Amino acid sequence: MSQDLWKVMAPRLESNKSNVAWTRRVKNDPSTNYSYGQIHDGALNLAAKLRQLGVAQGDTVALVGPNGPEWGVASFAVWKIGAVLSPVHIGNSEADIRTQLEVVQPKLILAHQPGSKLDGVEFQIVDIEISSELAGQELGEPLNDLSSEECLRIYTSGSTGTPKIVRLSHSNISSNFTACSKIVTINEKDKFLSLLPLSHTFELVGGMLLPLYCGASIVLPKVLTAQEVFDAMKEEQVSVVLAVPRLYRNIKNGMEKKFREGSFLLRGYISLLGALPLGLRRVLNAPLRKQLSPNLRYWVSGGSRLDPSIAKFFRKLGISLRQGYGLTETSPVTCVQEAFPANFDSVGYALEGVEVSIDEPDDLGSGEVLVRGHNVMLGYSDEALTNEVMKGEWFRTGDIGRIDASGNLCLTGRLKRIIVTEAGKNVYPEELETLLERYDGVKEAGIIEVDQRPAVVFAMDDPEQCGPRAKEILKDFNTHTSSHNHVVRCAVIE
Repeated sequence: MSQDLWKVMAPRLESNKSNVAWTRRVKNDPSTNYSYGQIHDGALNLAAKLRQLGVAQGDTVALVGPNGPEWGVASFAVWKIGAVLSPVHIGNSEADIRTQLEVVQPKLILAHQPGSKLDGVEFQIVDIEISSELAGQELGEPLNDLSSEECLRIYTSGSTGTPKIVRLSHSNISSNFTACSKIVTINEKDKFLSLLPLSHTFELVGGMLLPLYCGASIVLPKVLTAQEVFDAMKEEQVSVVLAVPRLYRNIKNGMEKKFREGSFLLRGYISLLGALPLGLRRVLNAPLRKQLSPNLRYWVSGGSRLDPSIAKFFRKLGISLRQGYGLTETSPVTCVQEAFPANFDSVGYALEGVEVSIDEPDDLGSGEVLVRGHNVMLGYSDEALTNEVMKGEWFRTGDIGRIDASGNLCLTGRLKRIIVTEAGKNVYPEELETLLERYDGVKEAGIIEVDQRPAVVFAMDDPEQCGPRAKEILKDFNTHTSSHNHVVRCAVIE
C-alpha cells in the first residue's frame, strides 16, 4: 500500500469535498469555513503554478505563515509534485527566519501573511491562494510512488543541541498519522482546536494531517489568549485539543482556584471524587465537561514532559488527558498513553510499527531510549551528524527512561542534562522541575548545575513576594526530597 502523502490524502479530500476542513474564527466577524474541496482544488492549482515556476521533484520549498487552511493547500501542492516542504515558524525572529532560509536554500518561498519578516530576502516569494474550483492547468504525467522519498526538511536543534536539518520521508509521516488513527477514534463529527504552530511536526502530523485523514475539521482561534481558547472550545464544540503541558497546567490551576473559592459542599465533593469509580465520575462531571466543550473527547499533551499530577487531576473529573512522546526525528510520535492509564508516570506504549528499547540499562532499568521503526527519519542533511545518533537501525533519542512491567515507557530525564554530584549520584533536572512547579505561586522552575549540585531559577506569579516565597518553597522542598536532590541555591526572574 502506498504511503505517498498525496496518494494517501487526495482520496480523503475528494470523498469529503463538501465537508468543512477548517473554521477560521474572525474578530468581530462571522467565522469563515473552508471545505475539503477547496483544499483539494487549491492544492492542484498551486501545484500547477509551482511546476510553471520551475519547481521540480526533489526541490525544497519553504512555507512561512500563521496556522490556517493555506498550510493544507501549500503542503499538498508541494507533495503532489514530489517537492520537499521546509516549514518556517512565523513566530521566530526575522534574523532566525533568515538564518533558516540561508541553511535550507529553498527553490522558492510560499507565504501567507508573513508581515515584514521576509522583506529583502533573496528568494522568490509566492502567495498562497485557496481556490473554490480547479483552474484547469496541466500537471503532466503522474509521478511514481514517493513513499520512500523525502517530503519534509525540518530545521531543529535536534537531540544534541546543534542546529540541523531533519529529513523525513512520505512513509515516515503517513505511517505516523495512520498508526495514531488506530489508537484514537476520530471521525467527521470531530473538531480539532489548532493551537500549536504548524511548523512543528507535532501539530503538522497530529493537528492537521490526522484530522484531515479522518474527515474531521480544524478550528482556528481568533487569537491565542486564554479566554479565546475557552470560547472557541465551547462555541465551536471542539472535541480534540493538542497542546503543550503549560496549557493544561493553567486550566488546572484556574479550576482549582474556583474550587477553593467555592462552597463547603463543592470542596467536599471535589475531595471525594478520587474515591469514586471512573465511570461514575464521568457521569457526575458531565455538566462540568460541557462547560469546557459539549463534545469534549480527547486532550493530548506533547512537546515536553507532562506532570503526572495534572493528568491525575483531570482523571478525577473524568477527563482523558493523554500524553504522547516523540521527537522531530521520529516523525514525531513514538508512544501514546491509554485514555486513562494505570501508570501516570509513563508516556505509554509504542505505536504500531515502532519499537522502543533501553540501551545499557543500569540496576534500576534506566538507560538511553532507542527507537526503531517506520517513523525514524531518513537522517540529517549532515551525514556525520546522522552517524552520531544512529546505532544500526536504532535512533538514539538522548532521553533517559525505563520500561515498566506493563511495557510502558517511563522517562526520567535527558542524557545531557544529568547532574552528577561529587558523591557520584545522578540528579535528573526534569524530575525536580516537575516537583517545584507544583508549588503555589510558581510559574516555571528551571534547574541548572552549580558546583556539581542542582540550583533553581524561578519565574513567580507575584513579583512583589517572589523572594520570600521562593525561599519558603526551597526549604520545604529540601525537607521532603533525598539529600542528593537538595537544591543549594535559587534565583528569581521577573
